[in-house]
Amino acid sequence: MSAPLDSGVRRGAEVRCPACTRFIPSDVACPHCLCGAIAPERYGAARALLKSGVDRFALAARTAALEPAQVEVLVSRYASQWGTALRLIEDARRVESRLLQRGFARDLEDTWAALLPGDEDFLAARLAPFSPLPDSLEYLANKAPDLDLRRLAALAWVHEGTASNEARFTVRSLLHEDGRMAVEAMLALTRWHTVSSLRLSPEERERIRVLALGVLDVPEVGSRAAVAWARVTGQKPTEAISAALHRGLYGIDADVRFECALCLEDAVEVAQALDSPDARTVTFARRTLSGWGSRRLFDRLKKDGDARFVKEVLRDLPSPPPEGALEALLTVSVHTPGALADQLLPFAKRHPFLAWGHEDRQRWARWARAVLRDLPAETALDFFAWAATPTEGVEPEEEDTEAMWCFLEETVHALERAAAKDRIACFRDFAFVRFLHHAGVDEQQLLNAWARAPDSGEALLEALLMFPARREQAGLVGSDSGHAARLLMAVWEGPAQHLLVAPLSRVARQWGPYSGRETLRDAVWQRFQSHPSERGALLTAFAPWRDALWEKQREAEPDALVCFQTWWRVDPQGLYPQAQHLLADAPLDVLPRRLRALWDAAEEAVGTRPRTASLSVSKGAWALLNAVESGDPRFLAELEHFESRLPSFEQRVRTTPSPPEESNIHRDFLDDTHDALRMMRERRARLQADAEHAREREIERRVAESRRRDQERQAEDARRAAEALQAAQALEREQQDVRARVEALRLLTDVLPQVPSRPVDREVLFPGTALPTLLDYARLLKAMQGGADVLQLFQALGLTPATWATQANAWGQAMVGRMELAMRFAELLGARWA
Repeated sequence: MSAPLDSGVRRGAEVRCPACTRFIPSDVACPHCLCGAIAPERYGAARALLKSGVDRFALAARTAALEPAQVEVLVSRYASQWGTALRLIEDARRVESRLLQRGFARDLEDTWAALLPGDEDFLAARLAPFSPLPDSLEYLANKAPDLDLRRLAALAWVHEGTASNEARFTVRSLLHEDGRMAVEAMLALTRWHTVSSLRLSPEERERIRVLALGVLDVPEVGSRAAVAWARVTGQKPTEAISAALHRGLYGIDADVRFECALCLEDAVEVAQALDSPDARTVTFARRTLSGWGSRRLFDRLKKDGDARFVKEVLRDLPSPPPEGALEALLTVSVHTPGALADQLLPFAKRHPFLAWGHEDRQRWARWARAVLRDLPAETALDFFAWAATPTEGVEPEEEDTEAMWCFLEETVHALERAAAKDRIACFRDFAFVRFLHHAGVDEQQLLNAWARAPDSGEALLEALLMFPARREQAGLVGSDSGHAARLLMAVWEGPAQHLLVAPLSRVARQWGPYSGRETLRDAVWQRFQSHPSERGALLTAFAPWRDALWEKQREAEPDALVCFQTWWRVDPQGLYPQAQHLLADAPLDVLPRRLRALWDAAEEAVGTRPRTASLSVSKGAWALLNAVESGDPRFLAELEHFESRLPSFEQRVRTTPSPPEESNIHRDFLDDTHDALRMMRERRARLQADAEHAREREIERRVAESRRRDQERQAEDARRAAEALQAAQALEREQQDVRARVEALRLLTDVLPQVPSRPVDREVLFPGTALPTLLDYARLLKAMQGGADVLQLFQALGLTPATWATQANAWGQAMVGRMELAMRFAELLGARWA
């Protein structure tokens, strides 16, 4: 039989009641559930009987009546199950040592005491198969066989500040339970390393506030509860909360002191944590003091700072930084390899350079003199761009400009010592726009040398061509618009210009359609005008701008012949485009001079580009053909001049080899020239034949003209006769209309019935109408019966067919209503009218 202690029966002088599992004095009935006294040795048997349904009041007697063998079996079975549960309870004690409160393991022990004995399968599922379990809180929180143990492990894990989201969710759910578990959850969720990474709901905050107030007077957790209240409410501490915080601040627990100091913003006490052996605590203290702008922290940083210290301070440092922060940071930077540039650059960009005070700007300038030239070129360029960025509404003073020049000069040194790939990266960096914007004479000399470097020259030329567009993007529109042009010409100026031609041509082709190129194009055009010896190199280097430069040439010089003489030798596209412009829409009076200039240029160019020269001559030959076709006798002399020069030119075209520049021209175009010449000769022959027949054509023209005039005269006579006939007919029709109107008026006014008059004849029945009286109505009908023109009658009375129908209908209705009116109407119609 197992010993009583193995069944969890005794606790000091007390024993556990088998009915309610509470601890009571031994050898007495339970004062709580009134169960009779049972010997501790038979506790397991009593629990088994109780589970089988024995009433607690009969439990003592039934247990005493058991056979010794039965007691031994039941007690042994209970002891075995309790031993398994005890291993789980021991794991809970290990976890409890990491919590702030005690009693969780005892609660778990009481829980299992109330459950045992139980079903073996149920216990196998809930109890650990081995003991002890791994000491990992992560394992226990996720895989412990017992739910209570998992919750305890999640609490301890959240206390440590490294818990997973699932463990935090578990602890947040514990807030809504009762007792010790909810208080522990409140304390775990409001630790400094946990609360900052949680987003508590309003309900959870309110629950924490209520729990904190409930345990505020408990000595073991009162100060921590005040910390929890302060963190979830964000309000000014009440008197009770403040007293609890100060008790913790002056207590012996260092962790509690640190928590209370954070809530009370006691920088002196928080600074004590800078010497903590826990790296997380040190980091949090540094960040907190940095956010508070603590001078103690900055003094400590200046004295013992390293890269990690600086990084932690910068993370929460307010902007603008408090006094002493910049001095400490720059002091550590100067004495640290790499100057902590990766940390200082984001810090610097938080605050514009000109927004710093005068003394701080001088500190930055001294720092730049000390470290900037030794930094990577890209980093130095970024610092310079920050220092050179103007602040809206702030005019830089002379000292500020000098500080900015310190950054510029040291950046130049960093670029000089940089490798080719790093320099290329700087040239392509948007920050390089600031460098070009402030580049003076000394920097322009360096740019001139860098542009001729075989590795990085093309990248610099690309930056120069992109400078106007990027300057607008950088907000430097109001600056000197000619600065970009001066930079480009400063790079072009000097020896070894041939090294710039090919890379400039590639860059200009790639970045041709960007904004702001007009300024650079104007500079190239001015250089083209003022330096005739460089025209070929300029047009080759800026080949994509060739059309724009040509338009400027045409605007500056309206004479196409002068433009041709200026361009045909230097145009990278060769003679043919210039020949096209020379002959396009050329007036006949200037065409001879232009053709002779083209023949001279072709004879000069045939030695280097025979096919291009032949194509240009073919173009001129067809232009001459069009002029000859016009019939102007002047061009017959030009044809004879062309015929005299063509044989020698043709011989040179056939004997001169074509260079690679003419690889896209696959023939010599001499056949086209001969076709044009043949047609010009045929045209000349036709002109001579036409001259012989000119007189005959003139006679025929005169005869045809005379015949045409006779025909026009006869047609005019016929037209006049027809017009006279039409006029007579129109007059006759007009006279007939007049007679008809006169007759209609006579019938409507002068004709009267040859019967005695009655008053009803002139009674106005329809005033305001064309037929107001019966006499008027009868007169109209009588006239219509007599064959008069109805339309003329209507016109005289101002009637239309529609109004006539209306009035006739009205008279009919009136006669229906008045018999005497109808009889008088019949009498009038039957009478003779004269």
